[in-house]
Amino acid sequence: MHSIGGALKAAQTGEFVEVNEMLSPLKIGTILMETDTFIPNSVWVQRETFCPGWQAITNLNGDDLDRQIRRDGWNLMFIGGALQGTSWGSWSDVAIRCAALRVLKRTQTTKLNAFEITGIHPQRFLGVPYVVVTGHSRQLQKSTVLQNIAERIHRAARNVPSPTSDEVGVVPVPAPAVAK
Repeated sequence: MHSIGGALKAAQTGEFVEVNEMLSPLKIGTILMETDTFIPNSVWVQRETFCPGWQAITNLNGDDLDRQIRRDGWNLMFIGGALQGTSWGSWSDVAIRCAALRVLKRTQTTKLNAFEITGIHPQRFLGVPYVVVTGHSRQLQKSTVLQNIAERIHRAARNVPSPTSDEVGVVPVPAPAVAK
């Protein structure tokens, strides 16, 4: 598996890059989730490493995962406002992957734990092919209210489920103090 930087460099220079054969191709509806995101035990997901810190869920699309999560009282929130990533190159798994890596970099400011690919579009500019991957940030959590960014950062750092989790032995983690 290549790092984010290595995959992006290969797409820019046109070099051949060996892609992990086990990785399922990205498609519309694919959910990419931060590696340490808690998922209820009753929801079976098959994950494959996509890049450092992110995994692709390969057995469920966004709608199916949302339906299963809601049966357990959890929420997979959809955040409006599409994000885009672009990669030069013809329609290929490598170009799509590089564009997806670029769009994931844009999601880092939101501190949300999931991303759904909602579009993959081949384009041309002056005859040069490129691929645009679009998608939306998503947040998997127990609560129906989106946590503020400080709480999301704190939980991600502690790698614990939501304080309203039904899991045994989960201790609520207080939110960080806000300076006055």
